[in-house]
Amino acid sequence: MPVVLVSLLAGTWLLSGALVTGTDPLIVAVGRTAVCCVALTAVAASRPDGRDALRRTAARPGTVWLLGLLGFAGYAAGTLLAIPRIGTSLTNLVVALMPVVSVVVGAMFFGERPGARGAAGAVLACAAATGYALLGADAGHVDGAGLLLAGAATAGFAVYGYLYRRRLAVLPPLAVLPVLLAAATCLLLPMSLPALLGHPPTMAATGGIALLGAAVYAPAYVVQHRLILRRGPVVTAAVQLAVPFTVRLGDWALRTAPAPSAIELLLLAVCCAGIALVTVRPDGSTRSNGRPAPLRTSRPAPPSRDV
Repeated sequence: MPVVLVSLLAGTWLLSGALVTGTDPLIVAVGRTAVCCVALTAVAASRPDGRDALRRTAARPGTVWLLGLLGFAGYAAGTLLAIPRIGTSLTNLVVALMPVVSVVVGAMFFGERPGARGAAGAVLACAAATGYALLGADAGHVDGAGLLLAGAATAGFAVYGYLYRRRLAVLPPLAVLPVLLAAATCLLLPMSLPALLGHPPTMAATGGIALLGAAVYAPAYVVQHRLILRRGPVVTAAVQLAVPFTVRLGDWALRTAPAPSAIELLLLAVCCAGIALVTVRPDGSTRSNGRPAPLRTSRPAPPSRDV
């Protein structure tokens, strides 16, 4: 599952990078979110149990809007708005701290204890990803607002992973995600409306956004959320640190970039070592961050206090 997630997320990077060169990033964000929502809704609604799970998810509006904001709309808006202020590389550097932020958030607010091995692995993997981001650091103007936006997006997604696991683990991701994505689309639409009206996407860009949302983001989100449920937010965040390196190797394989340098390969090896410390126990079994949560259950969902 981690390998599948890294491969899918690498695909989102490559296709998104091609789309945002000629289309406003907020248009790409709201478009991919809306298309992904429609695609997953169609799959979930095709079965009676899926329709029931959709209704059960929608019956928790407070949780839906909160998670839609933290995990999708807020994360996309925060990172996209940070890039013009502090540059792409520095934004990615802040996002690369996600595993460490997840460890801190879990320990402070959710009673999660990853242990010394897991914490050390998260720090090691983050250090390697940070070093990789610094290799491509641009000369963008650094300001407090940009750093705050990127930091808030990162922290918000870390909180999202724990809240999702605590509140919606009894429902399958395939039914939860369409509802969360619908809320995220509603939140993103007002931010993207000026760009949509002023510079609407071309037909080619529209087709690319549809492909991105339905064929790449939809399966990526499903795999990501299954991994969060089975192995926890810290493990998921650590695994995702391999994505930039995978994209770099993909560019080389496609002959769109030169071969990786020795320092890049070294950082990749260090990042993989950190990820292994987080995800693999000394006995070779996989590590679960906190209590494992079921993907499905035949029992009714326990009552929860909505927000």
